[in-house]
Amino acid sequence: MKTDRRMFLGGLGLALMPGALLRGAAAYAVTPDGGLVIGMASETSSIDPHWHIVTANSSVSQHIFDRLVHMDEHQGVVPGLAESWKAIDDTTWEFTLRAGASFHDGAPVTVEDLIFTYERAQNVQGAIFNLRAYLGDKTFEKVDERRLRVITKSANPIVPNELTAVAIISKAHGEGASSEDYNSGKATIGSGPYRFVSYTPGQSIVLARNDAYWGPKPAWAKVEIRPIANGGSRVAALQSGDVALIDSVPPADMAHLAGVSGIKTTKATANRMVFLFFDHNRETTPYAKANDGSEIPNPFRDLRVRQAFNLALDKAAIANRILSDAGEAASQLVPEGIFGFNPEVSVTKADAAKAKALLAEAGFPEGFTVTLHGPNDRFIRDSAVLQATAQMLARIGVKVEVDAMPSNIFYKRASSGGPDGVPEFSFFLVGYGAATGESSGPLRNLIHSYDKSKGYGSNNRGRYSNREIDALIEKGMATVDDTARKAIFEECAGRAIADVALVPLYYPISVWAESDTLAFAGRSDERTLAMDVQPAG
Repeated sequence: MKTDRRMFLGGLGLALMPGALLRGAAAYAVTPDGGLVIGMASETSSIDPHWHIVTANSSVSQHIFDRLVHMDEHQGVVPGLAESWKAIDDTTWEFTLRAGASFHDGAPVTVEDLIFTYERAQNVQGAIFNLRAYLGDKTFEKVDERRLRVITKSANPIVPNELTAVAIISKAHGEGASSEDYNSGKATIGSGPYRFVSYTPGQSIVLARNDAYWGPKPAWAKVEIRPIANGGSRVAALQSGDVALIDSVPPADMAHLAGVSGIKTTKATANRMVFLFFDHNRETTPYAKANDGSEIPNPFRDLRVRQAFNLALDKAAIANRILSDAGEAASQLVPEGIFGFNPEVSVTKADAAKAKALLAEAGFPEGFTVTLHGPNDRFIRDSAVLQATAQMLARIGVKVEVDAMPSNIFYKRASSGGPDGVPEFSFFLVGYGAATGESSGPLRNLIHSYDKSKGYGSNNRGRYSNREIDALIEKGMATVDDTARKAIFEECAGRAIADVALVPLYYPISVWAESDTLAFAGRSDERTLAMDVQPAG
């Protein structure tokens, strides 16, 4: 099923010589019913839509695989494969499948496909993010040929929001299929607005418009998504005409691009928090040592050490100077405007003197050494943020070695790189977005104690645990009344930050740059979707 890239480009009528491709791509990319070439900062780690729910993967999978419920560019819930839904009672929801929706092989999307998908998504061998976090409390039942009933173990007011995270796959092609079968194209039969053509890791993903799609017809007959990790290279590719749209514009290039004829930028505040996580669990942690290299008790199990790290960091300086205003200093798990944001929690102001005093009180008057791990291709200037963090911690006597690596390697090690498949790192930089448009996701996946059987703590790579907060999170997730639930989630946020479960650094401000012959509004979920791009005017 994999199509050779030369054949694809030849079919577009483009010359095969690299120079001709660079000259022709931009003009073609802004031609209605033509091709669109997108440059993305992060490489997709798998075409399997249930492998890892990160922005790069979700951006690609949403082209190919529909959801039962969609979110618009502001994360409002809107119909997808379900034309409507309703709550029957506190623990029962009913979704009506739209007539005429079909997979790319022409087979109709059925309730059986939905039920198969929701079971498979929780049991993908080796998956980095287990979707049991969104599905573990649910039982799925067929009512009739078009109606699916979702029954939850307790009251769950955000079932439609949660189902936006799960891409629907074909039972006929998905039974027995591995993640590699999706990467090769063997099982990659979705019902989305684009069909899979080819995937060449590190080079490109090629898609073709699904003209039988039930929804609005995308403007572009062909789409090519290219991973271009280096920010300068992405900008150069846009200016040369090699691509027509790029994400994650480097802050240093913003002023430059503002003066380039034929290029414009688009900004949107992201729902994501970029933060530092600690190993809360192990009695000794592998990357924290005494200054002489000897073993010490895990310092991050002491609240005073965590408080010291939090106070050492000038978050405003990171957002304003390191990111050149492409970020906003973070106070908590979600930015203002997201359901569950606690207005009483403010950004911690840096105080090196108080931080040093707390370290001394905790038994580390001369500090200690630690390795800070993180990705070097996932967030805007992530390597620079890692270095700035190390320098700020040095001011309080903590000696930090930075180890940055490609995100596809980082996430595997952060999740299961330690002995017996446990998280590997002691102190690391990561991000998490409020995928459901409210704060229950970060609360149950980052803050709640890790519980694989119940799907809690699926992204709690630091293994933070506070049973009182756990009980509050579970109470909030079962509270149907919006006002009461909001108050509970605000209290959870306040308690988690007071306990320094993690250190919020910033909320990214997503910046795209594109040809001025394109119209693109941007999205709060940071996804880059060809379906959102239209010819200007």
